[in-house]
Amino acid sequence: MIAQTPAQSLLALVASVFDAYSVVLFQTDDESGQSEARLSACFSQGGQIAHGASVPPGKGLVGWILRNKAPLLVDSIDQNQAFLGYYQEGDEPDIRSFMGCPVPGGGALCVDSTRAGAFAGSRQKLLPLFAHMIPQLQNLALHSDHNREVSVYFHALERMAELRTSYAGWGEYLDRLLALLKEVTDFDYAAFTSRVEGSAEYIVEGECPPLLTKDGNRAELPVNSGIVGWVFRNEEGVHNDGVGGQGATPIFGKNPLVPDFAAAICLPVTVEGCTCGVLCLAALKPHPVSPELRSFLHMTADEMARQLDCIALRYRIHNLLPRASLQRSGAVPFDPDAPPVPGTDAD
Repeated sequence: MIAQTPAQSLLALVASVFDAYSVVLFQTDDESGQSEARLSACFSQGGQIAHGASVPPGKGLVGWILRNKAPLLVDSIDQNQAFLGYYQEGDEPDIRSFMGCPVPGGGALCVDSTRAGAFAGSRQKLLPLFAHMIPQLQNLALHSDHNREVSVYFHALERMAELRTSYAGWGEYLDRLLALLKEVTDFDYAAFTSRVEGSAEYIVEGECPPLLTKDGNRAELPVNSGIVGWVFRNEEGVHNDGVGGQGATPIFGKNPLVPDFAAAICLPVTVEGCTCGVLCLAALKPHPVSPELRSFLHMTADEMARQLDCIALRYRIHNLLPRASLQRSGAVPFDPDAPPVPGTDAD
């Protein structure tokens, strides 16, 4: 087996130090010793490891370590009497020696050999040291993944700023933005919908990929349908990561053109205190939403709100330009409801 993860790299080192046939790492979700342990990493000279194996506390050699939270050494194994639990049934190698110890946080690190008495001597003290390195490596990997995720979102925000200056038109800006969001978040679908305040319908203005707007037309949907409609009505965001088999997430309600998404996040886009749009991302499979991803999407919704606010401001200025031109020329449009100018007759 080729080591790929930090844990597998460590197990490869353990195999070399102990001249082991296989090294396996079982881990649990707690330290109680009462929950089942799952095989989380392995390194073996053969191909008989049962990936996805699990062992309940107390069952076999690994289970004994889990229940007693103590190291175990077996110098001479009778294959018919010892249960290992991590080899494929009917394809077990002729293992003669076994050694294992508990892993901090729950689990067991185990080595075996096809030679009897393979783990005798001073090297037995090394296995607990390797076991204590497991959670340290995993914490490092977790922080590394966190830093990498933050870096991806930071660069995405920079690219959004470039979009704002490069594409003055809202339509092209929106298309580029949705494609960018789909790319950096690994969701399968991104969309933006808008609604005029008080309207009974909302409009799907942009999608990536197109589902409801394939012909270039903007789809109009009733505001009482789907999760997007709920966000418009309640002005609150909704997210469902789909973890735990929560079922389909009908972002637009029942619609034959839209697949059954397993996960979705829908956020309101608010301008001047009114929810005028909803940013929506969806995935066909469960998609965990990390705090970093949630913060990034909230910043994206704020960015879209600023862009829409600028467009609305430009629109208002454009409408005021004819009146400003008249005032500069000295001509003021007649307003029957305006108060009389001082020094003139009211009639």
